[in-house]
Amino acid sequence: MSIFRRSENKIGAFALISVLVLISILSLVALEFSQRTGINLTMTVNYADSKKALYVAYGGYQAALSLLIKDTNDYDGPGDFWYGMLPPIPIGDGAVSIYIEDEKARFNVRKLIYTQGEEDKRRSAMLSRMFIVLAIEPSLIDGIVDWQDIDDKIQPDGAEASYYNLFSPPYAPRNSQVVTAGELLLVKELDRDIYFIPPSLRSPIANEEFAPLNKYITVYGDGKININTVAEPVLICMSKDMDEFIARDIIGFRQKEPFKSIEDLKKVETVSDILYDEIKSLITVKSNLFRIRAAGVSGKFSQVITVVVLRESRGFRVVYYNRSL
Repeated sequence: MSIFRRSENKIGAFALISVLVLISILSLVALEFSQRTGINLTMTVNYADSKKALYVAYGGYQAALSLLIKDTNDYDGPGDFWYGMLPPIPIGDGAVSIYIEDEKARFNVRKLIYTQGEEDKRRSAMLSRMFIVLAIEPSLIDGIVDWQDIDDKIQPDGAEASYYNLFSPPYAPRNSQVVTAGELLLVKELDRDIYFIPPSLRSPIANEEFAPLNKYITVYGDGKININTVAEPVLICMSKDMDEFIARDIIGFRQKEPFKSIEDLKKVETVSDILYDEIKSLITVKSNLFRIRAAGVSGKFSQVITVVVLRESRGFRVVYYNRSL
């Protein structure tokens, strides 16, 4: 009898252990299922919020176009309701921020080269002055010129195909006008620090108010610069006689009264007739190019749309589009 009892006890213990193991396995399966369900739910919510943020940003972009359509005066700049950063607009549990910038406030690096493929030395001198203000070595302009011109003659500090062929993998200069401003990062010694970092972080004597190079250059438009919207570094580049004091006088004047014609520039006391005559072919008070930045927020997610649009008689044409990933 004792033998049978011992066998029954062993069987009972084995059954108990088996049940406990089974319960443990089922608990782990249930926990895994619960975790996966939670992860899937979180991913679904995150995806929905990300999409909603994108739609909110796109709505902000459309709102910006609506503002620009209503701008029908003969000048663009201070006084226009689109000018500058607009207040954030709440949308449900999210919001959208809209910033509209005049693209003609920037220096067009494509214009360093004539359409025939030769260097425009006047524009090169202009960019050199801006580089000095932004604490950038002016000799780098030789590389930008060589990248775009059609010949194989190397500027004193430039580079042609023989230089770029040494890289791994090798690549060749475009030998025509650049397509995007970011393409300059391929040019000899023009690195990301120069392009993206403010000059005050690269030089102790640079103006702390000045932005990185990428905020002052463009590849769109006819090269004319809007004196109603241009920043100080780009103003200074227009002439060797345009110093920081004259540039600040121009900016101060337009904050009180926008320039409605280029002749209004002569109302600024420090702008001489000689200076005006020199730069009048470079300037405008009207723009047809605008950079729109719309940032949408939903939950923990944000999406940013950046679009450059060309204003035409029939509406707007997109010449550049980018959105955050």
